[in-house]
Amino acid sequence: MSGLEAAVANLTVNGNKVAVLSNGVFGDAFADLVASYGGVPIIHKVDYGKVLDPDKVKAFLRSEAREAELVTMVHCETPSGTLNNLKDIAAVVKSEGKLLIVDAVSSMGGTEVNASWGVDVVIGGSQKVLNLPSGLTILVVSDEAWERMEKVSYRGFYLNIRLWRDVVERMEFPYTHSEPLINGLLESLRMIEEEGLSNVYARHRAISRGVVNAVEVMGLRLVPESEEYSSPTVTAFYTPDGISEAKVREGAFKYGVLIAGSWGPLKGRVLRIGHMGYTASLNMMTNAVVALAKALNDAGYRVKVSDAVEAFLNGVGL
Repeated sequence: MSGLEAAVANLTVNGNKVAVLSNGVFGDAFADLVASYGGVPIIHKVDYGKVLDPDKVKAFLRSEAREAELVTMVHCETPSGTLNNLKDIAAVVKSEGKLLIVDAVSSMGGTEVNASWGVDVVIGGSQKVLNLPSGLTILVVSDEAWERMEKVSYRGFYLNIRLWRDVVERMEFPYTHSEPLINGLLESLRMIEEEGLSNVYARHRAISRGVVNAVEVMGLRLVPESEEYSSPTVTAFYTPDGISEAKVREGAFKYGVLIAGSWGPLKGRVLRIGHMGYTASLNMMTNAVVALAKALNDAGYRVKVSDAVEAFLNGVGL
């Protein structure tokens, strides 16, 4: 969260409008951050389960948000398991002459996130696909964003991104890092490089297809309104009518698998399986599918475990 706040703090001008594109919990959080730094959030709200539509975003930026110089969005909304079309949205924002901040915390490393698409600040995190504990934020900052930061001249210290400009060349860091996390990040990046980025992305997408297949065979409904909206790093689905979400989670945990609930208006109604980084593997997700199927059976919702596993393997391509 410090990365998200830092981006907003360093680019928000007191009293200026900021266009907030939101289709979920973390999109909404940007509005709160903008307001806390004196900005005026103008929100383009899309229902959970839907994704941002480039044409509608363009219309919004030309109407209600025409005075906004800054735009925020989330690439992957983990509470709903949706993945926005970053490339097309970024092109729209850039065509309107505005700066774009993107929360890519749960997508960076699991699917393509390319700052050259027209993203001015990309925010990643150590605790998702990069396989580390929380504690590091990864920021990619464009030249245009640096220029705006100089004009905004944020006065804070800990979240002041300008302090980090050219630190590699100067070898002078503003404050002490966590050495174990830095070493862990280095090893994680080496592993990604060894596997190859395209292979990493393909692995996440294949595992995602498998989990989605298994969920659908079990008769469960995805939160994303279309399978093409599903994130390659997390699958979100509704619990069956009359079945306790908490009971399913507790049952899965009994079988050695942590299945998460959701946030906001989806809390208590939605379950999520994360498949990011090293967890996006055949072995771990087979175990997750088996645990989910058994937990559903224990909760009184009948599914055939073998059918769920077969659907998962078919989705992966085996």
